[in-house]
Amino acid sequence: MSTFEEKANSEVTLSKTNKNKLHLGCGRKILEEYVNIDIFPAPGVDLVCDINEGIPFEDNSFSEALAVDFIEHIQPTKAINLMNEVYRVLKPGGIFRIHVPEAPGITAYQDPTHTCFWNEESFSYYIHQHYRREKYGIYYGIIAKFKLISLKRKRHMWQKFFNNLNWNYLTNYLLDIELEAIK
Repeated sequence: MSTFEEKANSEVTLSKTNKNKLHLGCGRKILEEYVNIDIFPAPGVDLVCDINEGIPFEDNSFSEALAVDFIEHIQPTKAINLMNEVYRVLKPGGIFRIHVPEAPGITAYQDPTHTCFWNEESFSYYIHQHYRREKYGIYYGIIAKFKLISLKRKRHMWQKFFNNLNWNYLTNYLLDIELEAIK
């Protein structure tokens, strides 16, 4: 069976489950109410695919997409494609929830599989009517158009320890972002 046939069969099976939430890069954290996608097969993973090549679902399929400790693993040249693909599969008003280590924090760089680095301003390129999206989006191939619902910086558990040692340069923050698809 070809890869295309496998994906098509997976889509048919998943469409019958009526799950309308997507969990990207789920790893071993399987969420029952979500369609769990990962590049590696594991118990509970609903669909094994390389998201760098696209998300194999129809437009406007999901009300929510979740990416926890995932988007920092995307190839940097595929980051725009990822955001465009998530936007494509989200329904109008769909929510994209993201949890990612903030660059230049130590947790962003310490893991050798972290290849794409994000900070608060990285998301501005995808925010509807933000000057960066309006000025550069067409040149960068950005189709995704989101409204920023919330952006929170959270201290990593080690940050207080670093601060107590006067190692403030070892910033260690995590970002929690909620974006709404504007269509």
